[in-house]
Amino acid sequence: MVSPEWLKKTELFDTLEASQLNTLLVNSSVKSYSQGETIFQQGGDAKQLYILIQGEVDLTVKAHEQVDFMTSKIEKEGAVFGTPSLVEPFRYNVTATCLMPTKVLLIEADHLKRMMEEDPKMGMEIMRKLASIYFNRLNELRLGVSNLVKFFKLKQV
Repeated sequence: MVSPEWLKKTELFDTLEASQLNTLLVNSSVKSYSQGETIFQQGGDAKQLYILIQGEVDLTVKAHEQVDFMTSKIEKEGAVFGTPSLVEPFRYNVTATCLMPTKVLLIEADHLKRMMEEDPKMGMEIMRKLASIYFNRLNELRLGVSNLVKFFKLKQV
């Protein structure tokens, strides 16, 4: 199990109080995955939120042509993924696959959502942080696409 002090250092929960962190850890567990193992599938019911303890996770999207392409890589300790567990329609929008042996903290989303409803200030803070994480990842993806387009334009000249 992880400590409340460790959870306080994560990107989503760094503004929560010790009592909130302790309550959050009540319905959580640590799980290890092997290299190549899938943590969750795109389109599956999003019932858990994940925090990376160690390892590396590849998040991919299945395109219409049924070809996977990477959207992002989770490799920083304390990084959150599986965030659709907190946002309707509560279905994973990517597939998470381990690129190496990986350990994560699993948080039951129903428990977290109940806590957020019971403590609206905490809920607002978590959703504010979640929005920030989404925007940062979107901007990183846009930069990657922009660089890719520039690369192909240079190749054509």
